Amino acid sequence: MEADHFDSLAVEASAAGEFDRYRLLTYPIAFLAENGVPATISLNVDGAPQQYKAGVLELVGQTAGPNPVPGDSIFIEFAWTGADVTQLVYAQVLVPDTLGDVADLVDTAANASLDSVTVITAGSAGVSGKCRTFPLPVVNAAAEDLLSGSTCSSGNMTAAFSLYFTPTTGFPNSAFILSSQSLPGIRLVLAQSNGGQDRIRALRTGRAQMVLH
Repeated sequence: MEADHFDSLAVEASAAGEFDRYRLLTYPIAFLAENGVPATISLNVDGAPQQYKAGVLELVGQTAGPNPVPGDSIFIEFAWTGADVTQLVYAQVLVPDTLGDVADLVDTAANASLDSVTVITAGSAGVSGKCRTFPLPVVNAAAEDLLSGSTCSSGNMTAAFSLYFTPTTGFPNSAFILSSQSLPGIRLVLAQSNGGQDRIRALRTGRAQMVLH
């Protein structure tokens, strides 16, 4: 039900030209559509604990050729609050300690102006469970791009971040700290026909990357 609701929110955002919201909702939608169950966590926001829901996606490419095997991967950490996602913090992690992309989504716009990152980690902690893919009720190209033809497994993934955004009008918070912990994770091995290994490598090299400091 939550995947259906978020899918509707994303399609509405796309129709309204709210690209940040549409793009960033893709990750919890894919997680929920694969029967991922988010954890309720305590996220430190500007020095005070707040309750958020959180999960992790691992996106895995496949090598080219007649006998493809899983290759490079990236991890997507996300935490949100509000039934209609009033705020969502997102970090793309290139293991072991490089931030590939980041955003603080507030309603329809995202602050991607990062001042610093002091902690960023992600990893798999035993992902071997099965998934059940639920079809989305409304056509959502961004989510289907991840889900179509992919194979999925579920389990626990480690995650942590300390992200400090440059204060910007319209964004009330600037510091987000997720303590190191195990979170529910979904591992998606992308279809070879959908870019596979080349797609993941493009993501890994095409973003402005920040090593923690």
